[in-house]
Amino acid sequence: MLKRVSVILVLVLVLATSVVSADGLREGIGVGASFSAPFGFTLVGDYNFGDYSAAVSLGYRDVIQGAIEIGLEGAYHLPFTLSDETDTLVLYPSVGGRLDLQIDNVLVVGLGGVLTLKTELASVPGYLYTKAIPSLQMGTGIFMLGMHGEIGYLYYF
Repeated sequence: MLKRVSVILVLVLVLATSVVSADGLREGIGVGASFSAPFGFTLVGDYNFGDYSAAVSLGYRDVIQGAIEIGLEGAYHLPFTLSDETDTLVLYPSVGGRLDLQIDNVLVVGLGGVLTLKTELASVPGYLYTKAIPSLQMGTGIFMLGMHGEIGYLYYF
């Protein structure tokens, strides 16, 4: 119980100290790559519509045994940013859904949610991002809850 209250308190404090405008995200086409845990490497294509974005990914993940993974993702960019007092680090949060197809000896379908934090890099026109992706994975003889994280970079045109 104390753990749940602590998490809620931290979330309220983070949201209360955030800046209330998220207009800094670039719109348009982005391409990039990400690494994930458990081990994986993915190439990503992203289109940012403003308040929403859609992404397609193709990569390799080593969950049970190595598999080619195709991912489709949609996200809603939350209408606020998280930043420090001097705005040297500004995080753009978004939430969404994801469909993964992992192709190996069997086809595994993953349905899940996505929580993303992006930050813009000053030296190049792109974003460094991190994602938490909990999912329900289903396939022949496979039914399990999964969780993986990604860290990557998107370059926008």
